[in-house]
Amino acid sequence: MPRSQRKRHAETPQQIARTRQRHIWLLLAISLAVYLSALPGDFVWSDHGDILLGQHRLTSLSDIGDALTLSRNQYRERFDGGAPDLHGGSWQPGVILANTLSWGLWGKCSLCWHIESLLWHLLTVLGLYILGRQLFSQQRHANSMALWSAALFAAHPAGVASVAWIGGRPELLASALGVAGLVLFSRLQPTTNVPRAHTRRWMIGSAACALAAMLMHEIAYLLPLAALLAAGSNASQRGRAFFAGIAPVRWHAIWLLSGALAAVLLYRYLALGGIAFAGDYPASGFFDNLGTGLRHLWRFVEQALLPAEPVVSDVWEISNGWDAGEVAALLGTLLLVGITLAGLALGHPTAFGGAWFLLWILPGVGLFPSAHYHSDQSLYLASWGLLFSIVFAVTRAWRPIGRQLVKGSEAIIFAPVLVVLMVISGFSNARWWDHDRLFESEIASDPHYIEGRIELARSTLGAGRPVDALNHVLTAIESHENKQFTGYWDAATAYRLLGQVQLRMALYDDAQHSLQTAIEARPRSARSWHLLGQAQIETESYADAEASLRKALQIRPDDGALQADLGVALLGQNDTEQGLGLLETALQQPGTSSFRRHSTLALALLEQRRYADARSHLEAALQYRESAKTRAALALASWKLGQQEQAYLHLSTAMQTEDGDQEYVNWVDRQINNAGSSVLSFGR
Repeated sequence: MPRSQRKRHAETPQQIARTRQRHIWLLLAISLAVYLSALPGDFVWSDHGDILLGQHRLTSLSDIGDALTLSRNQYRERFDGGAPDLHGGSWQPGVILANTLSWGLWGKCSLCWHIESLLWHLLTVLGLYILGRQLFSQQRHANSMALWSAALFAAHPAGVASVAWIGGRPELLASALGVAGLVLFSRLQPTTNVPRAHTRRWMIGSAACALAAMLMHEIAYLLPLAALLAAGSNASQRGRAFFAGIAPVRWHAIWLLSGALAAVLLYRYLALGGIAFAGDYPASGFFDNLGTGLRHLWRFVEQALLPAEPVVSDVWEISNGWDAGEVAALLGTLLLVGITLAGLALGHPTAFGGAWFLLWILPGVGLFPSAHYHSDQSLYLASWGLLFSIVFAVTRAWRPIGRQLVKGSEAIIFAPVLVVLMVISGFSNARWWDHDRLFESEIASDPHYIEGRIELARSTLGAGRPVDALNHVLTAIESHENKQFTGYWDAATAYRLLGQVQLRMALYDDAQHSLQTAIEARPRSARSWHLLGQAQIETESYADAEASLRKALQIRPDDGALQADLGVALLGQNDTEQGLGLLETALQQPGTSSFRRHSTLALALLEQRRYADARSHLEAALQYRESAKTRAALALASWKLGQQEQAYLHLSTAMQTEDGDQEYVNWVDRQINNAGSSVLSFGR
């Protein structure tokens, strides 16, 4: 087409602005339509601890230091004594601050939290649209390509876990802030021929957003490389060399981003005691782990290109020796990397999309510190790269009339795909409405899902169904022992939960064995030491219980429940002076009440002839469960207080209760008979 004709048909700045406004409104409408179905969702999975219980937000000013010096797991485990690995896991001080601010605004309003997540997703979508439009402004139909790639990203099921789940905030916040930093970076002078404007503003803003993103999640550590990729691709679009053609001001910004990353890594090294990357896959050696990672990479590619309902389960087969699958994954990866590098050298926009995908998917195959190092949430930001490549390739190949692309006709191809993605994601959001239904559906499709079993065991135990909880936790342990699969596994949590279930089912010896295994996995777990002490109290091993409880108190010295159980253990060893005072003081604190504590204290008070105090604690104990011994003790206390009729009624109830305490009941019967046989004979 002659240059004069191109000028005649060129859009005016006003037309371009109106087109961009329509694009923005369309992207907002698509995002809202997809994730409106996520708004009814409740707090699920780790939300209960992180948000509701305050395990991943600031609850006092003293938490600020911990937020800056502890990994995510360690910060959570402060409630339990601290994680054993001093430098492992994800470090997310920015998320702790964000959760604190959101808690102050929304509290327990799950709808409000979901609306906030949707807003962050909208910012990410709009940021990617602006980024694509700016980086490829020299390409024909750049606005349309940026629109459709952002629209497909907005509806892609890869975003469901990050947007529909409140706990997906780390990746969501890091993505939104990271993309914002890249958008500001792209406003800098692309080449030396372009006039400079507001350089300091864009450079400082880009570095600030990048630093904030790095404090949200480790995926943002890739931002300097992403900026280099964006700058080089933009230079190539303008006919310059990929590296040499980058404007000096952009190089300065890249070095500034790199300096921010270096500062974060140095601080992390000093504060957390080191930088531990994700552990190996549970295969037999380096090459098998490499094969597992390569297969995982192609699993991500498949999920991005052939999206289906996203799954929560992180279980999949590992490599136990190389075969055709591992070889094909290696060759495919080398081919993909080679084509991408060649495309970047030639300045092809499709290569930019492939490089973007490979860059952002690295955390998902085990590069960065994370307990869930193979989480499918890694696809959230990475998927835009492949979608951009597809949109660019289709747009270039689409010629419905003659040789020129009819403006807007590409909707014939992209609109049906967009609708399909919107339907898949919209219905998938409903899985995040309820905690139990989420994991029940996951286990139904993947019986090897370890963490899902643990979550269901925890919830069924809380619902008063210890038998179901026992089945779930035993199945989880059995699944971990199956070396054909990999999945998230926390031995300390699993065996502690098993011991807790066994303790609830009165399997006290089994509980002690399970809890000792949990302690071996995490020696500084106050919760495990506490449960072990409780199991030892139930078997009347009071000296062992005292030792266990004192170890727990070394970790959590201000825990009222621990102090109360230590008082029980001391009273079991006839240390009345120390045990009575400790238990009586501890029970005045909220949340320390239990059957064992009240009944033990009441029996000690009876020996001290403090009958009125003993009666109140016995009545409190009986509110938890019926016990012949406790009911007989209440009869004795009532008798001593001159309440003969109530004493008789309590004693009669105790005699009808069969729970192994009949010897004490008979003793109380004799005490009351000797004190007033005529009255009891009359009553009988």
